[in-house]
Amino acid sequence: MRIIRELSEFHEGKSAVAIGKFDGVHRGHRKLIGELVRASRECGLVSVILTFDPPPAVLFGAADAEELIPAGKQQEIFAQLGVDVLVEYPFTRETAATPPDVFVNDVLLRDLHASLIVCGSDVSFGDGGRGDLQLLQSLTAPHACGVLVVDKVLADGTPISSTRIRQAIREGHEAEARALLE
Repeated sequence: MRIIRELSEFHEGKSAVAIGKFDGVHRGHRKLIGELVRASRECGLVSVILTFDPPPAVLFGAADAEELIPAGKQQEIFAQLGVDVLVEYPFTRETAATPPDVFVNDVLLRDLHASLIVCGSDVSFGDGGRGDLQLLQSLTAPHACGVLVVDKVLADGTPISSTRIRQAIREGHEAEARALLE
């Protein structure tokens, strides 16, 4: 797996891209990444994960800023799952303020040559997380870029999320947290 930190370093050609923090690379993330890799292989595309460095929670000082797994372990898991390229997009106050349409048009379509975006139904992007699934679909459709929506993974009828895992850890439920991560 190739790791890049500047979009200008991406020269791989048409891609399938998943966007996210992927903190913990929990079971839900693994399902999404599995779909990314599967779809990219079927379509002859490069599989790309676009994540943020530092994570948004760190930049904005959120309570959930603690890492569930170290960045090096995250990269190792991505490689094991078959991801071709990891883009660690520089996340600054300036890049955080990028309007959603500019993010899609400039970052995803122009810089990463996205032909397919793989995401969850709750995807958010751009300034203040104002971009959502409906906007993503409307912005990518004119460019013949598909959007593959991956359903949430449930455990005990509740979606697996990094927030849920952090709560289990805070409450001392390490076995539950481990089960959600693996």
